Amino acid sequence: MDIDVSGTPEFTQLTHLDLNFKGEKSMQIPLACTNTLQHLVISQILVDHNWLAIDPNNLPSTINFDSLKSLHLTYFDDDPSDFVQNPIVCQKWMSRTKVHFPKLAHFYTNNDSDEFPILAISVFPRHIETLDIRAHTKLLRLLVLTTWPQTKHLKLTIPPSYNDVDASLFACIRHLFKSAELSKTAELEIINNSLVVEHELFAGLRVTHLVLSSPVGFTNMVSLVDNMPDLVKLCVYDFVPSTVPDNIDCSDQVEPFSSKLQQLSIDCSEDEYPPVRTINAVVYMAKRLTQLKMVKLPISVISVVELLNKERDMYPDLNNMLFKFTEYIGYLDTRTLDIFGNNK
Repeated sequence: MDIDVSGTPEFTQLTHLDLNFKGEKSMQIPLACTNTLQHLVISQILVDHNWLAIDPNNLPSTINFDSLKSLHLTYFDDDPSDFVQNPIVCQKWMSRTKVHFPKLAHFYTNNDSDEFPILAISVFPRHIETLDIRAHTKLLRLLVLTTWPQTKHLKLTIPPSYNDVDASLFACIRHLFKSAELSKTAELEIINNSLVVEHELFAGLRVTHLVLSSPVGFTNMVSLVDNMPDLVKLCVYDFVPSTVPDNIDCSDQVEPFSSKLQQLSIDCSEDEYPPVRTINAVVYMAKRLTQLKMVKLPISVISVVELLNKERDMYPDLNNMLFKFTEYIGYLDTRTLDIFGNNK
């Protein structure tokens, strides 16, 4: 049900507000809400829509969300030719008004468009807990112009796009992750199949969690781990088993990585039965990763048991390692297997 909250006094005591604009411009938030709101979620916002109910003839210089702790904004990707926003009103709004979020702790935004006007007028605190941004490659290049607060947990997601992911984009990503140098977690997720994964692109990135959906070969996976010392979790959704060498050295004499990696998740788009190359790749990685605690593989229970029986001397001690596996019967049954073969 659509609710028009504009100018409604009953909404002046709201602390939590979740709205879906559905791409419409008829809904706005009255300024009275800004004093009490603690959690605000707005979905399907048109990028040129001023979602605060402001009189264009009497624009305030400052708007304060005094109590807001959590802000989620999801923008609606539509044809710009359909926009009917008055550009003069929009220009006044952008040049004369600043929106302050003095107590903001969690900021999430999902924007599939090429514009992000709210950022130009927003004033964030110097430190926040969580900054979670999902933005296309073109918009990402605009985000580097924004001064982001120091954050404890930073996550950047680049969704599928027709834009190429290239070295210039990674320069923007490095800039955004500069604010994460003191962060507890810094996550980068690239869901763009056009990316050609080369470890040189990731050089200098202080990332703790890395998720890739593009094809990743064995050599590049090894190079990523070896050259990203802060990496704690690596998820590769399109590992290429055919790139694993036939003569891969899985002996106990391989030199350990200087790595903090604790979780390794590998999935394959190639059909590999039996999954010998993938297993060999994991064994090779496990023997070189001294802090590895969890491995997730798309292989059967039988393959895992065979692996455990064959590689009981795998480095480090398997008592500290869990294998997650999926039985591919409708992709429904996911369990955890420990070293003793007990299902959890």
